[in-house]
Amino acid sequence: MSDSSSSAPASSAPIEWMDASARQKAKYTILLTAFLDILGFSIIIPQLAVYAAQFGAHPWMIGLLASVYSMMGFLFTPVWGSLSDKYGRRPILLISIFGTAMGYIAFALAHSLPLLFLARIIDGITGGNISTAQAYLSDITPPQERSKNYGLFGATFGIAFAIGPLIGSAMTHLPGAWGGNFGLGMFSMTLGLINLALAAKFLPETLSPQIRAANQAKPPSPNPISGYVKTLSIPRLNTIVLIGLLATTAFATIQGTYAVYILKEYTRPLVQQDIARNPQAAIAQAQKLESADQSTAPTLASGEGDAAIASDDVTAPYDKSLGGDYQGPPSSSQTSLPVGLSWRHVEKLLVRPESARVVGNIFGVIGLLSLFIQGGLMRKLPQKVGEVPLVIIGTAIMALGLLSVTLVSHLLPHQVWGQYLASAILTLGNGLSTPVLTSLASQFAPEAERGEILGVFQSVQSLGRILGPNIGNLALGFISAGAPFVTGALIMLVAAVMALQLRAIAPTPERASTASPS
Repeated sequence: MSDSSSSAPASSAPIEWMDASARQKAKYTILLTAFLDILGFSIIIPQLAVYAAQFGAHPWMIGLLASVYSMMGFLFTPVWGSLSDKYGRRPILLISIFGTAMGYIAFALAHSLPLLFLARIIDGITGGNISTAQAYLSDITPPQERSKNYGLFGATFGIAFAIGPLIGSAMTHLPGAWGGNFGLGMFSMTLGLINLALAAKFLPETLSPQIRAANQAKPPSPNPISGYVKTLSIPRLNTIVLIGLLATTAFATIQGTYAVYILKEYTRPLVQQDIARNPQAAIAQAQKLESADQSTAPTLASGEGDAAIASDDVTAPYDKSLGGDYQGPPSSSQTSLPVGLSWRHVEKLLVRPESARVVGNIFGVIGLLSLFIQGGLMRKLPQKVGEVPLVIIGTAIMALGLLSVTLVSHLLPHQVWGQYLASAILTLGNGLSTPVLTSLASQFAPEAERGEILGVFQSVQSLGRILGPNIGNLALGFISAGAPFVTGALIMLVAAVMALQLRAIAPTPERASTASPS
């Protein structure tokens, strides 16, 4: 085992017991596995806050829902990473993919906030797939090529995030429950089962039998935080981990708030303008949507009254922090509403698919930009610019991107295209810094403990995803709609300042190349 206290990057060649052809096949197989996993994830996540708001959730509750997956990841990811060091990457990936599929079933059947929470908890407990996939990729990649391959890994995410939200947005226009969480969940579950079948058939093991045997022979650690202690005791690695925590916390302030911010600042005002322009057309469209909802509601229920429950949810007033209740257009006294409909009901029926469409389109553009940045620019930039400069530049650009989210909404009120610009800035910063941080972490991880250490690295980022949404939603609920993004920008600036310290202590591509055996 490598000395964890050493200041040099862990020296490891790509696994010698697999030939080059087998390693290439393994790389493309794990990228396909990651693609299918993130595709299902990206279909659901952009819509999660919208459904929670439809159930009448306060922003702090939406923040808790957004972070509960990461809470489970924080607790369980290091465990899965340690198990992957003992028993191999393949079995852990198969278990986590299956657990993800079960979480999607729970999401599909959720008609209340508690069931939405249950779905995210199931997925979070078994969500060791990303860190294990990163360890898998690291097993077959020399240090000097890891930024490039993690860029490909990020590009795979970009493709999935480009396609997934567009699929989710398109599916919201299907009739009834198939256009709601039932349809989204069942489609994502199907992707998960396809992923499981492909991984079971084609995914080879990349951790050598010798390392597995040696790790299995070690006595289990009685201390549940030993992995964190071990990781944070490696001098250069602990700085990287802390930057990752701050950057993830800052970025996660938009998780659970961005969709709600779009709903408050863009979708609701635009829908209300449409209602005011043509009340009768808005009523007709709302009736069509309500009829479609009710026509499929009984097929999802085991007992009676399910349609009434759905109606209660969709007619609950929005929280004050989201703009409060809607009482109709100025000319509402001149327009008669059908029995059973209120103006609040009409607005909410129209807002749900429109919010899903806008958020889905924005996330789709983010995915396409991620594909270009991480699959294109990041193939050469680490060698030309250096890994540490990319972390510094990327975190600084992310701070600017977060701040621009709220700036464009004030400079260009109700102009959705401004959010595409802000998202592009944020995506550029994230694309430059994220794969490099993961590469640096893998370079300082001893080979026999790489799964556990990358699990800790991902776990600490899960902690950021716990803190970020709750910080963001508290700022949204108690300060203003733009406060989460200003807060995130300030946190990201701290990460950028810390990244400056890496100039003296982190390895450059040349040093990483030197550390790798020829």
